[in-house]
Amino acid sequence: MFPERIPAKTDGDETPICAACGASGRDGSKFCPDCGKQLSEDYQPLDAIRSSYGMQRKTLKIGKRQPAGPVSLFTAERNAYSETAWACVVYSMVPYIGILFVPVAFTIGGIAYAVSQRRPNLGGQRMALACVGMSFGILVVQVFLWWLLYIIPELGL
Repeated sequence: MFPERIPAKTDGDETPICAACGASGRDGSKFCPDCGKQLSEDYQPLDAIRSSYGMQRKTLKIGKRQPAGPVSLFTAERNAYSETAWACVVYSMVPYIGILFVPVAFTIGGIAYAVSQRRPNLGGQRMALACVGMSFGILVVQVFLWWLLYIIPELGL
């Protein structure tokens, strides 16, 4: 599975060459001056990664760490209603079929504004107001598109 280990090389002057990074060490030195790997060690598959992070001669501890306290799924508490209203506004921008999301965006935007008034630490008041306002504008555009869909066949263009 793994290639055979390659011992540390030496050039013609008997100065050892590091198996990890290829730098040449000084006579009698035990460690590579660039990456810090022992020059007498063979090549290891992770040597290039370990040397790029300066982790030679450091052991990796693999184990389970217990969290200090309860871990929250979301890093910051936000107003979920305003986020949902914004998603409905985005979905309502789809031509023709998006008209189905306009009343949902308006309703959830109103709920989000009420929640932001009751719990101001969550925020989302401006986003809720923006969702309510944008849903009215999108409703006008959607009704215009549906009107065009009805009127164009009657014109015979």
